[in-house]
Amino acid sequence: MSKHPKKPQLIPWLAKQAGIDEDLASVLWLEAERWAEQQASPGSSACHKLAVERMRELAAAESLREDVASFGLRPLARAQANLWTFAVRMVQQSAAVMARSWRLIGSDAQQHHRLG
Repeated sequence: MSKHPKKPQLIPWLAKQAGIDEDLASVLWLEAERWAEQQASPGSSACHKLAVERMRELAAAESLREDVASFGLRPLARAQANLWTFAVRMVQQSAAVMARSWRLIGSDAQQHHRLG
């Protein structure tokens, strides 16, 4: 194992994508790092690449295990959460478009007033 273990910045992203806890993802990273150091020379770019690939495999397996343990309800809940997130993003985008439109209308009215 490396002398100065550092948690990569992609751990939170991978944890969110897999729907697992970030602490669990950190533990999985340490396991992936140990495995990769047995396959390639520690500290090399090949070792890091192997560790990331192994981490993705472990995160996917853990996600699948949690999906099975929830009797199929977890994927449904995640899908519903994604739909709600999509709806919120659409409302935000619509509000931004409306605000830009009002600014354009206001600037056009000021120019028309100056010319007229």
